[in-house]
Formats: sequence, C-alpha cells, structure tokens
Amino acid sequence: MHVKSSGREVKKGKKIYSGIFRDGGAGARAKSRFRERRRKLMKRENQLMVLTGVPYGPGQETTWTYAYSPTYQEPAVMYLTGVNQSEVILMLDPGSKESDEILFVKKKDPRKEFWDGVRFGVGDPASIREVKRVTGIKDVQDIDDFDEIFKKRFARRKKKQVGTFWLESTRAGNRRTIKTDHNWKFKKRIEGLLKKVKAPKGCLSNIMQSHFELRLPLDAYDIANTLKAQTITGKAFKEALRNFKLFDKEYQVQGFLEGQMLMNSPYGLSFPGIIAAGHNATVLHYMKNDDPIGKGELVLLDFGVRWMTMHADISRTIPASGKFNPMQKTLYEIVLEAQLAVEKKARAGVTIVELNDLCWGTLQKGLDEKFHHLGGKSKMAYKGRPHGVSHLIGEQEHDGDPFRDYGIEPMRPGWLISNEPGLYGKFRWKHKGKVYDEEIGIRIEDNLLITKTGCANLSKGIPKRVNEIERLMARPRRK
Repeated sequence: MHVKSSGREVKKGKKIYSGIFRDGGAGARAKSRFRERRRKLMKRENQLMVLTGVPYGPGQETTWTYAYSPTYQEPAVMYLTGVNQSEVILMLDPGSKESDEILFVKKKDPRKEFWDGVRFGVGDPASIREVKRVTGIKDVQDIDDFDEIFKKRFARRKKKQVGTFWLESTRAGNRRTIKTDHNWKFKKRIEGLLKKVKAPKGCLSNIMQSHFELRLPLDAYDIANTLKAQTITGKAFKEALRNFKLFDKEYQVQGFLEGQMLMNSPYGLSFPGIIAAGHNATVLHYMKNDDPIGKGELVLLDFGVRWMTMHADISRTIPASGKFNPMQKTLYEIVLEAQLAVEKKARAGVTIVELNDLCWGTLQKGLDEKFHHLGGKSKMAYKGRPHGVSHLIGEQEHDGDPFRDYGIEPMRPGWLISNEPGLYGKFRWKHKGKVYDEEIGIRIEDNLLITKTGCANLSKGIPKRVNEIERLMARPRRK
C-alpha cells in the first residue's frame, strides 16, 4: 500500500492509500498534530461528541453530475482526522475508561474500490492498522454499528450531554441555520437516537463555536501550505499575463490559468475561476466564462489553487490591451488605495466591520476626489457597499460560520482573511479631449495573515501595481 506522508508515498504492498489521509504537510508529526486538535476540543467541551463526514463523494448524490473535487471531506472532520473519504463518523468521548476516540468507517469493498480506488475500511487488518498508524485513533469500528455504540456510550456517561456540529448563526435573536447539508441531517439522526434512550430535553448542543475558535487560527503547517498555494497561484498569473496576447475568449484565459495551477498542485482549485471581461465583471460571481474579450476592456480574474487543505483566493483586474487607459487607471488606483488602507489597519483586535467601514469610506472618498471632482460620472447598481471587504480563509476558501457573524469579533493572531475591495458600474469621463465610456468591474484581492502588531500579506509576490501588470503584459510570451 502507499500512504501519503510529508509529500512522499510510503510503499507497503500493492494497495494505494495516498489521498485518503491528508497529513497537512506535517509528515511524521501529523498523527500528534491531529490528536492534539482532538484533545483541545475534548478539553474545551468535556462531553460526548460525534461529527459526521460527507455521506457521499462527488457525483454520488446527483447521478447526472460529477464535480471535479479531489478534496471533498467535511472540513470539520478533515481538520480533526486528516481522513479524506466519504462515510466516516468521528466520536470523541473524553474521560472514557474505554477508548476516548472512535473512527467509524465502512466495510472494505473490493468491488467498489475497483471503480473508485482504495479506501480505509473494516474487515481488512492491514487497512485498520494503517488508519490507526496515520491518524493516531486506536479504535476503528464499522459505521453500521454506530447507532448502538452511540447509545451505549451515552448511557454510560454521568453527564447526559452530547455535542455535534451544524452551521447556524451565533447572533442572539437571529438564529439562522443551514438545514440542507449533511451536518443538519446528522443532527436529526442524533436527536432520533436520543429519543430512543429517553435522554433529557436540551441535552444536544452545537459545538460549532468551540470548533471554529480552535480551527480558524492557522498553525505553522497551515501557513506554510497557504504560502505554497500563493506561490503556485502567483506563478500561474504571471504566465497568463505574459501570454495574454494569445487569448481572445474568456474560456481561453481560464483554461491557461487553471491549467498552470493544476500542473503544480495535486489538490485542485480553491474554487471555479471567474474570468469576466468588460461588463461581465459587474456580475460578482460571473462564471459563464465564454464571451469574447474586447481589446480595450478590463478583465477581472478571481482564481486560486489549494495546497493540502489550504487555499489561495486572489483577484486581479488587467487591461486586455496590455495597457490601462486613463479612466481605467484612475479607477483601478482608487480601488488599490482602499485595499492598501485595509492592509495597513488589519491587526489582531480590529474587527472586519471596522475594515469594511475603512474600505468603503476610503474608496468613496477617492472616487469623489479623483474622479467625480474631475468631471467623471458613475452609475452603480448598489449604494455604498457592493460586498464585504473580507472573509475568513482556512480549511474552506470561505471559512467560519456561513453567516459571517465573526465580522463583529476582534480578529485573532493566525486568522487568514481576504482583502478585496471592488468597484462595479458604468463610468464616463472626458479626459484631455477624449471621452471614455465603459461598464467596468474592478476587484483586487489579497490574503492577509493577522498578527498581534499588524498583518502579513501572503499574496505580496503576486503583481497588482499598474506598472507591474503592464510590464509583464508587454513582455514576449515564453516559447
């Protein structure tokens, strides 16, 4: 068998286990790293806990679609185990006289593996030894036995409480909940089991907040993986700029840019890329990516690649001609000024709400003083703020609670946030006797690692200044 370890495969026999266990770049330390994460959660919650992985792989729920997604595990389970396969459940039972950790997996099924590849599974001693070795979880059970084991473990505990993970808002009086995913379905399953054992009302709690408080600050391995993703993403962008004269369709840019990234990472893209020329860039999540690119248009690129389970999430806006016209340059530098102001202010203790206020205030001031005051006209489809300037990045490209209640919390050292001001609308300007009239979308996005005294821009090596972009686009393409 092969097991992924610190970027290399360890050979043991004939089966291939690489890809099932994501060691996070920690290599030999991976087992203790994941174990430490589980111990911290058990110490914080001090109750029986169960978390589910995804119940199916890409294309297995909706039969007519197949998603390209080499990493598809529930991020909470990936963070705690490194196991990247469907149909797993993690049980944490702090203080138990038996095992305090149990990993539930399916039975070994060679017929299924013939189609989908090797998976950890019970009924195969070599597989069980391997999952114990790489994860540090000593008790591996058949997932079909989960219900009975859960009921017995709950009955034995003096503290009649149990925690699981689902996504909901943390704001008092505004409890919005995601009720369409596997976590919610698993919660309902646990509620059904608790009824069968006549558990006291209110004994089930959500461990989401504790989990995110532990997960969101990146450790040294996460930061190294993020930097690797940034490096690959930046090199792909530079190559796309050097070769841009070859492209006259959005999909050609997408194919080249994503191809360059995928050639250098086995972990897939952070998200489907956005390649939006001209007025298409005013659609925030434009993904059609099949229109012609006009020679005088700006092209907005939103792209990034994974390394391990960490992400790059980058936006750049470039001139298709290789050179910004005066109006494009003025508007671009207004957005860039707002981005640099956010980067200067970002530090532990500041909130994302504060960064939003600074960003959009700076952008509007720049627009008034450097464009409207000089005769420029603009018409936007929004008032003030088209979107937030930041979101958290970690095990997911958009991490943390999906309702972004974290925006009011003081940021902590180790948080990774996006910094992405944008400007979208119709603009008209008469400059030096020439009229410029365009529908434009501009977004510039970097990824900032929060520290006690400021932040580190992990994307600083990816060109974004006007002169840097124009210089790269003017260079002859590589043969």
